Amino acid sequence: MAKLEEGFEFTGGLGNLSAYRMKGSDKIILRKKGGPKKADILHAKSFERTRDNMTEFSGVCKAVSAIRNPLLHVKRLAEHNFTSQLISICKKIQVLDTIAERGKRGIFLSQHGYMLSGFRLHKKHPFVNIVTGPVVCNMNRETKRAVIELPRLIPGINLSLPWKQPFYRFCMSLGVVPDIIYESDGYNNRSAEWAGTKLDTAWHGATETYQTQIFELQLDIPNAIKDSQTLILAIGIEMGIPCPSGEIEAVKYAGSACIYAVG
Repeated sequence: MAKLEEGFEFTGGLGNLSAYRMKGSDKIILRKKGGPKKADILHAKSFERTRDNMTEFSGVCKAVSAIRNPLLHVKRLAEHNFTSQLISICKKIQVLDTIAERGKRGIFLSQHGYMLSGFRLHKKHPFVNIVTGPVVCNMNRETKRAVIELPRLIPGINLSLPWKQPFYRFCMSLGVVPDIIYESDGYNNRSAEWAGTKLDTAWHGATETYQTQIFELQLDIPNAIKDSQTLILAIGIEMGIPCPSGEIEAVKYAGSACIYAVG
C-alpha cells in the first residue's frame, strides 16, 4: 500500500492508479486498479453465479421498495436507516423459495409476511416499549379495512414516553404490497398495484390519561386483494410542541414506529 506525501496530493483515478482517503488516517492511499472486467461479469461462465446473485438482488431491492411504501407516513419516526434490515429480511424470504431456480427465486411476502411483523423503525425506543397497551388490530382482507383499538393509556403505567415534549399523537398507515416474482423480462415491478391510506390522531397531553379509542383505515381500491398481495399496517407515536399561533407542531426525531401487523 502506497501513501502520497505532502506536496503531491490528489484523489480519484489516474491511469491504472486510484487515490483515496482512508478513515482513521490523514494520508491519501494509492492502490492499483484491479478486479474482473465488466464483459467477463456479464458473459463469462465463471461469473454465472455472480450474475444470478445480481439478478436476485434486483428482486430484493424491488421488494424493499414495495415494503417501504406503507412506511412512508411513519418513516420520519425512524432514528436509523432501516433499509439494510429490510434487505436482510427480503433476502431470507427469497432463499425460502425452493421451487424456482437460483437467479429467479421470488420474494413471497404472502407466505412469509410474519418476518416483517414487529419490524422496528426505532431501535433505542421501540414502539412496543412505549405503548405497552395492548393495541388491538384487526385486518380484514375482504373489506380491505383495518380496525385499530388504542387502549386506555396512563402515563408511567402502560405509556412510557422517553421524550419531554408536552403533546403526542399516533400515526397509522395501511398498505397492500405484492409478491415480487421473476417473469420473462425480469422481476416484476408492479408499483401500480400498491395502494395505501394513512391517519393521524388528534394531539393529546403527555401527562393526561388517554381514553380508549377505535380508528379505522379503509383502502380505496376497486378490486379484491389477491392471494399474492399482503396487507401491512404501520403505527407510530410522535411528540409535539405548541407554536405561537396556538397550533401544535410535530418535533423531528421525537417518536417511534413499527410494522404492527401483517396479513
